[in-house]
Amino acid sequence: MNEPVNNTYWQITEFAEKVTEQIDGSVHYNTVAKWFNKLETMGVHYVNRAAGEKIYDELDLEIGIFIYQKRSEKWRLDVIFENLSKYIETRPFPEDWEGENTLSVNYSEIEDAIIRKISTRIQEQLINSQKELASTMEQIATAKISSLLPQPKSDEEIRAEKLNSALLQMKLNNKLEEEALEQWNKQPDHIRIRKVGLFRKEENYNEKEKFIRKYKTDNMIRILKEELDID
Repeated sequence: MNEPVNNTYWQITEFAEKVTEQIDGSVHYNTVAKWFNKLETMGVHYVNRAAGEKIYDELDLEIGIFIYQKRSEKWRLDVIFENLSKYIETRPFPEDWEGENTLSVNYSEIEDAIIRKISTRIQEQLINSQKELASTMEQIATAKISSLLPQPKSDEEIRAEKLNSALLQMKLNNKLEEEALEQWNKQPDHIRIRKVGLFRKEENYNEKEKFIRKYKTDNMIRILKEELDID
């Protein structure tokens, strides 16, 4: 296939800027690249190459604008891609097209998948650890109370013990929450704060939640011993 010589071709970063100029909003070049990678994978639309690099033209610009508009209308991406050729012209694939080299990897998608998988595993482990420690805390609290009440207990006393145990758990949980928040607020900005867009910053609530859960897990036994005066 002869390489294009037209002056109206852009590389991905410039192309994404051109798309942004034509829409009511903005779109990152990584997002645009993913759109066109998926279109090629599905065999819907081919992106021209020059010296082995993808280059985008006016037809690609029309497609990029169309995809953004339909996404703004709450269309799913798979629906947009599958029906694209019904609404707008697409570029056919060259006869010798065999797909991208198998070594070409979408690192952004892989990174996102790895992060999601690791986050899920960490969350599951923290939940399981918290349940185990909560059970241990209840057992220790019950054992401590039982040791102070050697006489056989009435039903009323048993109910009181359960209430005391529940109140103790609430008290310890509140204390741990306060400590965790205090420690979180001492963390450096690059941990507590995340960027949203180009100019706005906000507290990283996901990291905050994980930090608090981990702090509670790590300090549950300590604070229980302090509360019950256990060495």
